Amino acid sequence: MAVLRRLPTFGVVFSSSANCEKRVRPKESLLNPDSRRNKIGLLGPFSFGNLGNAALQQTLVAFLSKRFPEAQFYGCYIDPNEPANRRQILPFPISRHVFSPRKSGSFAPNPGQEDDHPGEPRGIRQWAKKTPALSGIWRRAGTVWSKLGEVREELTFCYGAHRFAKECRLLVVGLGGVFDEIWGGKWGDLYSYFRWAVLARLAGTPMVCLSVGVEEINSRLAKFFCRSVLSLAAYRSFRDVESKKKVEAIGVTGEKHVFPDLAFALEDGGRSGTAPDRKAQKTVGVSPMAYCDPRFWPIKDFSLYQAYLRKLSSFTSWLLSNGYEVVLFPTQISMDSTAITELQALVLEELPSNLHARLSVARIRTVEECLALLSRLRAVVTSRLHGVILSSLVSTPVLAISPASKIDRLMEDMELADYLLNIQRSELPLLISRFQSLEANQEIVGRTMRHAVARYRLALKTQFDLVFRSGPLNR
Repeated sequence: MAVLRRLPTFGVVFSSSANCEKRVRPKESLLNPDSRRNKIGLLGPFSFGNLGNAALQQTLVAFLSKRFPEAQFYGCYIDPNEPANRRQILPFPISRHVFSPRKSGSFAPNPGQEDDHPGEPRGIRQWAKKTPALSGIWRRAGTVWSKLGEVREELTFCYGAHRFAKECRLLVVGLGGVFDEIWGGKWGDLYSYFRWAVLARLAGTPMVCLSVGVEEINSRLAKFFCRSVLSLAAYRSFRDVESKKKVEAIGVTGEKHVFPDLAFALEDGGRSGTAPDRKAQKTVGVSPMAYCDPRFWPIKDFSLYQAYLRKLSSFTSWLLSNGYEVVLFPTQISMDSTAITELQALVLEELPSNLHARLSVARIRTVEECLALLSRLRAVVTSRLHGVILSSLVSTPVLAISPASKIDRLMEDMELADYLLNIQRSELPLLISRFQSLEANQEIVGRTMRHAVARYRLALKTQFDLVFRSGPLNR
């Protein structure tokens, strides 16, 4: 008789029977690449100062290394000055718009290094521009030439990407909110994943989508890209039921599975501070985000950003005035460091000088450093999904000031909805009330988090085993 395990809300039944294996595993014909292929490409972008993405990458590398010990890992980058080279991961560009440092695995052309009109005498160019009868023709010709140059660059990138894909055992899409039109537009990451999916199919290389998130997909072209990527994937699962429903609404058919965010399987997780440690200290971590900041956020509303910071500033000042120490820290280093600096300035401005020493800023750069910090904190206040997840891994009670439904669904599934606030409706009295409740129930919250994380880790182990267990992929 099959043994069944059900995760609440994720809505996935795991079975030890052969029927479950047939239902969940990818098509064997697609997951049987040439055994001489030892490269595995992780489609990112992973190296952008985002500790959540870094946690996902480390989870994938740790697990796939066990299944394929000889594999050489490559990670997408969007910043050549910050390659994903931790744990022996080599960089490759996610698109042709990324400047290539010409390292191993990098095949993108370096744009902007060639003359716009090679071989053209400079004198003729200046003469045509200055001659009224020719200047309009020259501009139109320049536009056509520029478009042709873009086509040439795109074909050059696709040629290199196709060759790279042919050398890979498989390509893995394991980033959380990978399908999103708001960030980067439909011609940004959505098109990049579409391009890679097509090239992987042409190269005979399977592409799998593991616990991916779906955010805003509204335009017809964005829906086409998303639908095509998922249709070409050998296997696809989603990190929550909401993401699954969104792709069903745009016409994605076939098997679709729901498994937790991959970061819950992080090997470095599970080391929590003991209850006595937390009782003995009164340090709270506050992790602001660049919510609606026009300098970083796609939805630009400086008034909303300022209102959010003012609420956090008032709450942080309340913590400091009531005997707590506060550490400001980021989980998205590239984007949220500015918010931390500005929040610190607001707090110090309204706080008596004798309390300034209680406020500090943590300079963290890695997932390991973040987990080490979180494990020492009494509680965490965060607005990012992976701020919640990383805190959960070390059983640190968390108060989530949520800007997105993905955080709402996770907190509800973890049975922590009492400590969930909407980012636009989190006034100071409510923040204080929920935090005091979190303090009063700290041991219960920690135990609830440990149980939830254990469920999620079991679910993810099941997914990894069903997709990558020795067999088609390991031949």
